[in-house]
Amino acid sequence: MYRHPGGETAVLNLIGRASLAPGAKVIDLGAGDGDAVRLLRALGYEANGVDITPGEDVDSGDLFNLDCELGSFDAVLSQCTFLLTGDVPGAMAAAGRILRPGGILLYSDAVPGGEEALRLLAGAAGFEPVSVEDETDGWREYIITALWKGDAELPEACKNVRNVRYLSAILRKL
Repeated sequence: MYRHPGGETAVLNLIGRASLAPGAKVIDLGAGDGDAVRLLRALGYEANGVDITPGEDVDSGDLFNLDCELGSFDAVLSQCTFLLTGDVPGAMAAAGRILRPGGILLYSDAVPGGEEALRLLAGAAGFEPVSVEDETDGWREYIITALWKGDAELPEACKNVRNVRYLSAILRKL
């Protein structure tokens, strides 16, 4: 789970903060190589993953055009995905469409504008922030190491914005 700041610990933190019970139906949007999907399954969740370049245990798909029933998931996991789409409001709305009422978005990403911007985006997409944690220091360490190794490129939206924070949040669908 090296592709996201905090790796497995970050996923476990989000699950714990959300009090997400095993057996819940979870989809990882931007699941990449499938590590989080396999972790969720090992913990007893009914987990699926979608990515435009899928790895093992991940379905090919675009989060804006998911072939899912409306309200069919208890939780959506999204790590370092929404910003990269170039349409964070649209990505958040897409997550909201596939969540049941009261469902949870387990979210971590770089957020230009910080917590205030995330709260505005969440509200506009029909979510209530339950918990928001600023993990910018860990993200900076992660991204600097990844850039140094040549394993990553800083997202365009982060290059010219002074108030970029890396936030993890539990957002409840209203």
